[in-house]
Amino acid sequence: MLQENLIRELRSQSTWRLLGLAVITYGVYYAHYIAQQTRTINVHVPDEVRISPAFVVTIVALSYLTLGLFIGCLFVDDQHPIAIASNVLEGVWSLLILVWGFFARSRVNMLTAAQRGNPNWFSGLWTLLFTPLYFNYKINVLTSGGENQRVAA
Repeated sequence: MLQENLIRELRSQSTWRLLGLAVITYGVYYAHYIAQQTRTINVHVPDEVRISPAFVVTIVALSYLTLGLFIGCLFVDDQHPIAIASNVLEGVWSLLILVWGFFARSRVNMLTAAQRGNPNWFSGLWTLLFTPLYFNYKINVLTSGGENQRVAA
């Protein structure tokens, strides 16, 4: 029952919509999606394994900072300090999103008692390649009856 409630609560939108809004907002929408999903996951997990709210705030703050620096990069050359700072912070932001993907994956796998080979299992490879798109896709598959289907992802 907990598993069904959690998966239902995590469902938010189509994966195409998530991708489109992330592209339009230069990734800021991803940060807000991550914050929303983290709040939902943290309600269901014990205190000691919650995803840190400070970690999520850092992702949100970096998303706005990288957006501002990206806009600044449009007006300077590639060797300008703004461009260099933008590249560095985008790399850090991307790494934090990847780390969040593995945090969320492990919490959901724990809460659903999913094991490797089980259709409910969130794959590490797909998490590595497509976080948070894969997370959203997998939730959508599971809420549409995917737990009874054999899905490679």
